[in-house]
Amino acid sequence: MIEEKRLLLPHIQRPFVWKQDRRNNQVKRFMDSIMREYPFGTLLFWTTREDIQLRRFVEDYTDGMNVKSTYIKSTGLAGKEKTLVLDGQQRIQTLYTALNGTYNGKEMYFDVLSGGELFQEGKDELKYDFDYFTREDAVAESDGEEKYWVLVKRIVMSDDGPTKIKKEIIAEMQEEDIDVDETMEERIESNVSQMRNRFRELDLIYYYPIDSTGGRFTDYEEILEIFVRTNSGGTVLGKSDLMFSLIKLNWADAEERFEDLLNTLNDGGAFKFDKDFVLKSALAVTGRKAQYKVEKFKGQAGGRNLEAIEDNWNRIEKSFQYLDDFLAYARINCDAMLPSYNALIPIIYFAYKHNAKAVSPKVMHNMRTWLYKSLLNANFSGQSDSIIDMCVDVIKDESRVNNFPYREIESHMKRRNRVVAIGEDIIDKDQYVVLNLIHALNNDFPNFQPKLSGNAPEIDHIFPKSKMNREFKYPLYLVDDIGNKRFLEKSRNIEKSDDLPEDYFEEAVSEQSDFFERNLIPVSPRLHRPAKFEEFVDARRQMTYTAVKETLTYQH
Repeated sequence: MIEEKRLLLPHIQRPFVWKQDRRNNQVKRFMDSIMREYPFGTLLFWTTREDIQLRRFVEDYTDGMNVKSTYIKSTGLAGKEKTLVLDGQQRIQTLYTALNGTYNGKEMYFDVLSGGELFQEGKDELKYDFDYFTREDAVAESDGEEKYWVLVKRIVMSDDGPTKIKKEIIAEMQEEDIDVDETMEERIESNVSQMRNRFRELDLIYYYPIDSTGGRFTDYEEILEIFVRTNSGGTVLGKSDLMFSLIKLNWADAEERFEDLLNTLNDGGAFKFDKDFVLKSALAVTGRKAQYKVEKFKGQAGGRNLEAIEDNWNRIEKSFQYLDDFLAYARINCDAMLPSYNALIPIIYFAYKHNAKAVSPKVMHNMRTWLYKSLLNANFSGQSDSIIDMCVDVIKDESRVNNFPYREIESHMKRRNRVVAIGEDIIDKDQYVVLNLIHALNNDFPNFQPKLSGNAPEIDHIFPKSKMNREFKYPLYLVDDIGNKRFLEKSRNIEKSDDLPEDYFEEAVSEQSDFFERNLIPVSPRLHRPAKFEEFVDARRQMTYTAVKETLTYQH
């Protein structure tokens, strides 16, 4: 089917990404699983007549190859039935390359003497050994007594029977002066027969067909949902991946432009912006409304929507760059500080409308205040599309380059029963956002280094959780209250361990004279003892609320 281009990949599918290194060799593990007759999941096929962008499987794969070289730009398949792989690309590509192609100029070989004992490679426990070699490397790696490498395709694809193949292999080994004893001969015979059986006779591959040519699933939203769900265990794919596939793209470098923008926004992994967010934002700012569904990119209307995004891309990109600078100004430096990415779309639109020229201190301050209030009050939770559209409409009608219309937005929010006030319970909404607000905007910058993996901001219990709950028997809800929380650098948090305040406060003050003020900690030593913990939490809650309320004030 692959050779005849009857089995293809939709543009939605990501490139081949299975690892093949010493620590995690997914290809070896997969081939070993087949030899051991392990199940390896159900494949998902989609039969359709739609004219969509397609990719072919790769016969001769090389690392870093441009995926564009696999596109089938003029398929001649418009209106014709074809089968596309929605789930199973990595498995099928691995088999196709092993049996019919090359990987980085090398072919797949099998150690015909393996299978007797388990062996460890990286984190994998394998029984049958496979690897990619050139012919010269295969000869060099064969020591004749423990390993002898034979082309996989020679065993699987040959028209000869297993007995003849076995005899040929043994004859070759003997010509190389290898003493093939009875045990080795039995192992070779078993492996050749087993490989032929596994790859040519047993029904190890199971697939589920989705037929949209007249079967049960004909709605694109359902196809999308099936695809996203079946791929959720592997490389995470979003709606935009399917959308780029379902429409007839004339914007050839769209995905590259999106990826370049995302690399800038995500700042080495600090954030989790994705193509879905960029595409949703692009729809909103170009007047196409925020509702994000496949129909907006189908047919003539879809073509117009995409054309609007392409024609305005430079301006859209500039608006996202404005957002990047704004987040730095707001001291929001990682994903943990953003419970809602949708809350950023009004800011992107404000930049878009004013061509990213709104940089006055008052505008930046008021926009930051509005964003923090929106995040803490969860204004963009639930059905947020209508909220986004409302914000866009208000900004379109009421904003000026030197004025972010926070009053008008909040007025409309209240009409929709969204909370905009700074009530006393606001400090209980999102601890990361609250702590970031009182630390960052009061110029206290712990060395979080969120760009480094595993080193995101850490929330520290001022009174240690283990002791307060287990030893002093305080309830967990009180121990975990915002009144007992602060940000702390990871290294200092590890060093502090489960020390009580009366054990480490004195040293903290000696290192930072305004330690209590910066961390909003009651100064009275009486409250630094476990016996007064409840009073400490109440006092610090009031200090935290006061700081948040004073910080979140607009400039008129």
